[in-house]
Amino acid sequence: MLLSRSSAPLGVAVAALLAVAPAVHATVAVSPLDGTPDANPATQISVLGVAPSRIAAVRAVGARSGAHSGKLKDYSGGRGASFVPARPFAAGERVAVTVRLRGSAVRALRSSFTVATLAPIPPVLNLPSMQPGKLEHFATRPDLLAPRITVAQDRSSSSAMTLMTPLPSPVIHPDSKNTVSIAPVGPGGPMIVDPHGKLVWFRPLAAPDVAANLAVQTYRGRRVLTWWQGPVTVQAFGLGEGIIADESYKTIARIRAGNGYRMDIHELRLTGDGDALVTVYSPVLVGGRPVLDSIIQRIDVATGLVVWEWHALGHVPLSESYASPAVSAANDVYHINSVQPIDGGRRLLVSARDASAIWAVDARSGRIAWRLGGRRSTFRMGPGARFWLQHDARMLAGGRVSLFDDEAGPPRKGASRGLVLQLDMKHKTAKVVASVTRAEDTSAQSEGSVQELGSGNLFVGFGAAGPFSEFTPGGRRVFDASLPDGDGSYRTLRAAWHARPTTRPDVEAHHDATTGAVQVTASWNGATEVAGWQVLADGGTAPVAAATRTGFETGLVLTGDADRVVVRALDRQGRVLGSSASVPVAAR
Repeated sequence: MLLSRSSAPLGVAVAALLAVAPAVHATVAVSPLDGTPDANPATQISVLGVAPSRIAAVRAVGARSGAHSGKLKDYSGGRGASFVPARPFAAGERVAVTVRLRGSAVRALRSSFTVATLAPIPPVLNLPSMQPGKLEHFATRPDLLAPRITVAQDRSSSSAMTLMTPLPSPVIHPDSKNTVSIAPVGPGGPMIVDPHGKLVWFRPLAAPDVAANLAVQTYRGRRVLTWWQGPVTVQAFGLGEGIIADESYKTIARIRAGNGYRMDIHELRLTGDGDALVTVYSPVLVGGRPVLDSIIQRIDVATGLVVWEWHALGHVPLSESYASPAVSAANDVYHINSVQPIDGGRRLLVSARDASAIWAVDARSGRIAWRLGGRRSTFRMGPGARFWLQHDARMLAGGRVSLFDDEAGPPRKGASRGLVLQLDMKHKTAKVVASVTRAEDTSAQSEGSVQELGSGNLFVGFGAAGPFSEFTPGGRRVFDASLPDGDGSYRTLRAAWHARPTTRPDVEAHHDATTGAVQVTASWNGATEVAGWQVLADGGTAPVAAATRTGFETGLVLTGDADRVVVRALDRQGRVLGSSASVPVAAR
């Protein structure tokens, strides 16, 4: 069926004027992209790069299911629209798409794609019991069982917060092929610590949900926190959603994958035009064999519509993958783990772990513009420039690329490292400009991140291994801390973050059994501007005790007795930020 915005069908005279064009040209892209071999049966047809009023009609005809009726739904910002079919397409069929546009040069954009035969989604990871000895325990918030951070070195000049998402790390047993155990420390969730490793904010999630990709980004001109949360499958991909929270930690938007998919754990990057770039992993059958495809979706956050979709399968030959039972028992042939807009948004920098390669993907056509590393590198790799099973590729200023070189999963050469390469686009060469390692035995089997700070230093999260460290460009370590054994963090980043929760501060008070004094403990989960605390007693307005903030919890001692207390949080100027409820002083 032809879906048209006009009440009357297109006339023969108009149809005769239509010029046939490919489904991607200078300004308009139609996805699923032409030739996609495994679109979801529930896919929509995305038309990006043209005002919705110029989309005259969309026709989608399946070789088995026939013509499909549906609705056109506009993207925010007048950038296009999606044709949402009223019923799914049939598995294995070829679908022909025609998009007709109004305008001075009327065009028909034609493309086709094949519908996937989906393989079963693997079961969700079932985590064993926690390890309480490796967790923080707070008198004011016994529910916040955050993993204990150990700081071994603290000479950094950074005042930024550290953002992480504790995750259970796999332990590979070398005496048993492909045997992996998971030993989580505590509940997963987004977590922020101060520059010295002391807890600022933690949001524990109920099992089996965990979190990943905690970052500070900009949404609609506001600084926000973003993260992914949901369950993770036994094949190490996620089935969750993205969260956008404001400076009070209130959720202001949720991001969900479209076209019948669930959002994966590996990327959540907001763009300047209200979109989010996310990853999706899809088990499909290729010649009867299960293959795990890696997909990039661009989601219009305001509407939830998919504005663009790209499949690695069909654009990158399977022969470029290093996937094997040792690397990926799930036949995870690509394993995309980072996506970054580059070249003014015209391309996407894509890291594919199981191809040990970084690709520059055209953000309209989906074609590979160049490859870095892997079996078909466009660049001649200089001494030490080769990487293995990498994560978190980022384009930096001056034609440099940073990445976390796991060198493991399984191990190849030794320690994992933070790596910065200089690309020469003219001569197609890549050379090492920085390579930093923590210790010879710090080997991340998975995950990891590298961030260039404003000082030029490199902040490196060692993924599943647990440590996170800061290095000078020359490789000297100035900060080193770690999560407990058994926990890692997919990425660990530094960022300026200022927040005031809508919750009230928490307080616990009791009579000390030995001294008889009133011991008061104060905290405020997520508040970043607290410099000190005051105690008020028995309805009084004058402080009876005060102390400088010493960490997530601060202890205060009253010189006299009290039956009830209130704590007040103060900023550096002595202004009151918030007050707790009045609580009774417990006997002990």
